[in-house]
Amino acid sequence: MSNVLEVRNLTVEFKKNKKPFYAVNDVSFDVKEGEILGLAGESGCGKSTLSRAILGIQKKGVTGEIRHYYKRPQMVFQDPAGSLNPAKTIGFILEEPIRVRGHFSKEERERRVKDMLKKVDLPEEFLTRYPNELSGGQRQRVCIAASLMQEPRFLIADEPVSALDVTVQKQILDLLKKLHKELNLSILFISHDLRVIFDLCDRVMVMKSGKIVEMGDREEVYFHHKDPYTAQLMEAARTKYQ
Repeated sequence: MSNVLEVRNLTVEFKKNKKPFYAVNDVSFDVKEGEILGLAGESGCGKSTLSRAILGIQKKGVTGEIRHYYKRPQMVFQDPAGSLNPAKTIGFILEEPIRVRGHFSKEERERRVKDMLKKVDLPEEFLTRYPNELSGGQRQRVCIAASLMQEPRFLIADEPVSALDVTVQKQILDLLKKLHKELNLSILFISHDLRVIFDLCDRVMVMKSGKIVEMGDREEVYFHHKDPYTAQLMEAARTKYQ
């Protein structure tokens, strides 16, 4: 199976009280074509910094090698409300990613926007609505739709369900599963919740203090994990859902 992403010896260094602080410390991994790779860890462990470095959003202090095999990788962020321009309609927000490319007529852009709304299970009348008129789950569907407008092959989903209630979480996870199959997407799915990752991902990485402390197939990591930190995350997930 070929790779869509290769990361080698990635380090992100900041200064903290004039001393070096490694938010990401010598991390190496691949994302394979068509897989969902989970990245688990507590808040502050470096997950989001890693994702931002992969997409080139974080540039300062980054060393190592990042190799993308497909153009236009995209990201879905944690907070759908903060990711959408409140002054623009949903139709404008979805059309903007392909408008800036300049390859399509207005009629083709409108067709693609309507098709994408259907893919994320939203009605066409949402085109004229504004983000504050939508629920949290509906806004996250719009964010997912916007990230897919340029037809990426690789998507990073950074805690995309943590701001949603449990019922809506499942709906968004089911949507990601469906889109993964329909569009042959490769996804790096980031979460602090191992239960969510187990439900969605093929392989799992566990991150602590900027380092990957465990990596393997889902069942291997869940049932035969070796690092004590993975056991702590497992216990936290069990406690949360009791």
